[in-house]
Amino acid sequence: MGFPANIAQAAWQQPELELYTPPRISALLQIVARLALSLMSIRILSAAGLVVALWICPVQTFANLGLYLAAVNLVTLAVFGRYELLVVGATDERRCADAFHLCFMTGAFAVLTTFAVAVTVQHLFVSYITLSFVGALFARAWLRLGLTLATRHGRYDRAVKALLPHAIGQPAILVYLIFEGHNPFLAFVMSDFAGQLIAAACVHFGERRAFSAMLNAPLRLRAVGTLASVNLGLPTLNLTTAASAFLFATTPLFFLPGVPNGILAGTLALLFRLLDVPTNLTSASLGPVLMKEIADRNRLGLLWVSRATFLLPAAIAIVVFGLISLGGFMLNQLGMAPRWHVALTILPVVALFQAGIAATLPLIDIATLAGRQKGLFGLNIAAVMLAGSALLLWRDDPIFAIFIAGSIGFARVLVMSLWLASAGSDTAPNLGAVDGPLNAA
Repeated sequence: MGFPANIAQAAWQQPELELYTPPRISALLQIVARLALSLMSIRILSAAGLVVALWICPVQTFANLGLYLAAVNLVTLAVFGRYELLVVGATDERRCADAFHLCFMTGAFAVLTTFAVAVTVQHLFVSYITLSFVGALFARAWLRLGLTLATRHGRYDRAVKALLPHAIGQPAILVYLIFEGHNPFLAFVMSDFAGQLIAAACVHFGERRAFSAMLNAPLRLRAVGTLASVNLGLPTLNLTTAASAFLFATTPLFFLPGVPNGILAGTLALLFRLLDVPTNLTSASLGPVLMKEIADRNRLGLLWVSRATFLLPAAIAIVVFGLISLGGFMLNQLGMAPRWHVALTILPVVALFQAGIAATLPLIDIATLAGRQKGLFGLNIAAVMLAGSALLLWRDDPIFAIFIAGSIGFARVLVMSLWLASAGSDTAPNLGAVDGPLNAA
């Protein structure tokens, strides 16, 4: 039996739970595609800014920039202790408010602690780098909270459209600072801070009613404390799983600054940075849609999740990055971009690595909401160790080393997908670890 178009839309916009009908995979794919198109227009502007920056600053700058962004994004991943998943999975607004207050308090503690450390070590780094790091962390945390509320209420597509000023402002600030003669690395750092701040403010404006409702809700300290203590699996098991997956994603960026060939290191770093666009595009399109679908099922007590749900991230990553590699190969064969010959030659290697990254974080998030996150931590740690060993053993041949690491990463994704799918119709989604404590609060 087919689903009309309005059913697919209802799956993404906050449904009336009594009338909610779970959409088919084809309907979810339509929602993901629409969201991806919105994200693509935003990301194209960001990528254009990077290309302009490439023409006016040394390519070696991108190696150091990749290291900085990897560090700030890793800290951002941990800023709420992964308790933001409770906001998405809460069964009513009272429990959602408790989860929001928990995120607010953990985020404020993380940012203030980082600020104290930054002030202490500021003299060891280039001027304003550590303080910009704190500012970037604050802006990313604010943005993450806004996007979490948008995901819960089915307004992620609207939040994405609110990022347009960020997509225009960040590259413009970057080019302006470089043309004004500022250090290229410092210009990247400052423009990143300003751009994330613009993005957070725009998303906050779009979600101002949700923010207002959460901030004005009564603060139930006992319920919040219970929520935090009973869900310690989020800041421990889930956070370490997500952090180990992120560590895997950033391993080459820590490795590249030590590559003797500075031009090759910069080219690889630039490719990783450019392919961050489709990587984030894929993750940001899949994650919120599938998380909301599983959270809606859990709120209704539906005890079945389609196996195809867990196979979607890997399948879409294969298609996206396969087409990117094919496009690069065709450009090289036709001689349409001779100045980019080296970059296009090694593009498929970086694309393989990024394809595994694009599918991993959505899998971790939806597995957590579906109550199937056990075992993912060990798998990610094993992948990190194997990839790190490959990068060390073949450090004199960084392209081959990244190919080996990428193969390990995508093998990890396939194992995760097949393992989660094998329990698709047999294991009931269990949010007891996510939402259960609130029943006793």
